[in-house]
Amino acid sequence: MSDRHQPQHPSASTMQQDANRIRALRAFAEKIAVPLHDPSWLDRALTHSSSLPEGLATSGKDFESLEFLGDAVLELAISHRLFELIPDKTPGEYTRLRASIVSRVNVARIASELSLSSMIILGKGEEQSGGRKRSSLQGDCLEAVIGAVYLDAGWEAARDFVFRIFSLDLAALQRSPHCWDYKSLLQIYCQKSHIALPLFKVVNCSGPDHRKHFVVAVYVRDKLQGRGSGWSKKEAEQDAARKALLILEKPES
Repeated sequence: MSDRHQPQHPSASTMQQDANRIRALRAFAEKIAVPLHDPSWLDRALTHSSSLPEGLATSGKDFESLEFLGDAVLELAISHRLFELIPDKTPGEYTRLRASIVSRVNVARIASELSLSSMIILGKGEEQSGGRKRSSLQGDCLEAVIGAVYLDAGWEAARDFVFRIFSLDLAALQRSPHCWDYKSLLQIYCQKSHIALPLFKVVNCSGPDHRKHFVVAVYVRDKLQGRGSGWSKKEAEQDAARKALLILEKPES
């Protein structure tokens, strides 16, 4: 039989890469506390089209179709939770509250906190152009992950995952649906506790003028309580205030 009729078996190195990928996916699923029955869904959610062979880039093997599904699951889960936590709002008010939680900036922030970018498979060109650091890609992949959890483990698993990763945002809205930005909530916390208002300091600013990255520290009673980052000073302050609230409002054990 000629070589061209021999069955094509995967090489040992390819099989090892596949095994390593599955182990990494299982470890990531455990880290974000979601069930994993079929790793191929999560793998697809974290695969960029640039990494696929020519001809497969539009075959639905990447994250984009799962992103479409995950976006719908995310909106339904947040709508469900808002309806439970904050009753008697008008449809327009619910829509605005939901939009504030599922905004691209907020979803990308959650993705960054989950270290999701480290799991994304990119093509060489996309990697070299800084694709892994793009917040929009991280947010899109998080929505794809939500879609993957829905298909792999069902609605309840996907809903609970959404509730968990957006728990602080939802709690903030429940406490103050008219004023839920974290900087304002931290100031309210200090006022109610009869302590001085928080002090925010920019501790680092890097990058070109058109794409500066800020790191901000927040001090409460002269003690560092949080350090946040973002692509604007305002975004970094919000991140720092959010982390400070996590510490200050943590129940005493």
